[in-house]
Amino acid sequence: MSNKVFLSYSSKDAKIASSICLALEARGHRCWMSSRDVKPGENYQGAIVRAIRDAGVMVMVFSTNANNSDEIKKELALASQSRLMVIPVRAEDVLPSEDFTYELATRQWIDLFDNWERAIEQLGHQIDHAVPRAAEAQAPAAVPLARTNRMPLFAGIAAALLLTAAGGFWLMRPPPPPREAMPPPGVAQPAMAQPAMAQPVMERPPPPAMDPARLEADLWDSVKDSGDTAALNSYLAKYPGGLFSAAAKAKLASLSKSAPVVAPVATLVKPAPKAEVPAKTESAAVAAPDKPSAANLNPLVQQAVDMARKAESRARELAAKAEDESRMAGNGAPGFGVTAERGAAQRLGRLATRVTGGVAVISYANGDRYAGGTRNGERFGMGVYTGAEARIYRERVGQFAADQLSGYAVVYRRDGRVRIGQWKDGGLNGYGAVYDAQGRLVEQGLYNNDILATPLTGN
Repeated sequence: MSNKVFLSYSSKDAKIASSICLALEARGHRCWMSSRDVKPGENYQGAIVRAIRDAGVMVMVFSTNANNSDEIKKELALASQSRLMVIPVRAEDVLPSEDFTYELATRQWIDLFDNWERAIEQLGHQIDHAVPRAAEAQAPAAVPLARTNRMPLFAGIAAALLLTAAGGFWLMRPPPPPREAMPPPGVAQPAMAQPAMAQPVMERPPPPAMDPARLEADLWDSVKDSGDTAALNSYLAKYPGGLFSAAAKAKLASLSKSAPVVAPVATLVKPAPKAEVPAKTESAAVAAPDKPSAANLNPLVQQAVDMARKAESRARELAAKAEDESRMAGNGAPGFGVTAERGAAQRLGRLATRVTGGVAVISYANGDRYAGGTRNGERFGMGVYTGAEARIYRERVGQFAADQLSGYAVVYRRDGRVRIGQWKDGGLNGYGAVYDAQGRLVEQGLYNNDILATPLTGN
């Protein structure tokens, strides 16, 4: 087994896999990528089998593309046969399919889209425990070998050559010069030319440092077309004044505003069919999940949690009102209807309040659904944002502005975790707390850009 890192990824994710490879190799870990290391004319499948068999660890780049890749499933099976350690890194906020859930149920994920640099450092530390770094594995043996093993051989060869030259000189020496021409005793004779000694093997120089501009460009290439706000934010966090920062901010601004589906004109005035409007029974957007149990919270955190609970209660009330208005729009009531919005979405509610603001239901093409306050087709005010089945986050409940959580809110994940407190631009910013699936307090304190900056304790 070598100390190489085998990168398993979908061919559609080659750019982000290449960025991971460059980042790991800059830290001293040698990587194997099929797109780079399979030689021309070499059997592709055979090269992958040999690389997995000889690798020290596998890093699986998980995404929507990987979720649908049969080749990655085969590579995971080969890794299991070779008892190879697999470290999954998630490039997108997406849940694994049943096949991947079975394979990766006992492994710890690393999320690249939250904080790229921190995730790469965490990945590097995990790889360190599995295999040594390339520089550490190769350096020690080179110099001692040159100094201890080869020097006696060189000395023996030099001595033999010296003896041979001395014998030849004795047999073929010219007549001695006159006595007065002989150098006086004690004066050294001119040195005979010695055979050139072989140079000792030098230690391989360390690999040159990666070009920072190239690292930035590779990271930008991997996130610019992803459509993932978290990935774009991770680039801006790493390079706030980078070459592509303006482009990243422009993409974030465009993503925060939904682009509508190009629909026939008739769709803009024709009410949605009644069958497509959800019934008023307990819906995911209105029914409140179980709240985590109270814990020994810091007073400042407790105040933020209480405000978030009040915001959640008000948001669910407005979501119920929005559901009522969406049903009226579906039934063709005067003044109600369906409008096409930005971001492949449809808005059902009062037609007169689309621009000025009101409550409505927005259904998105990816399966997400929002019920609550809106303005200009965006999530604005109090509301409930329900994620599609493939989303990590099941519900975002509370205050919204410009399509993002901004204010007091509660976020429920599908794995049962709850994040509650003060939010800004879609992340925890201010006092807040995190609970696990059993309602136990995991952490609390002051957050900055969704990261716990100042942990706090209770009374």
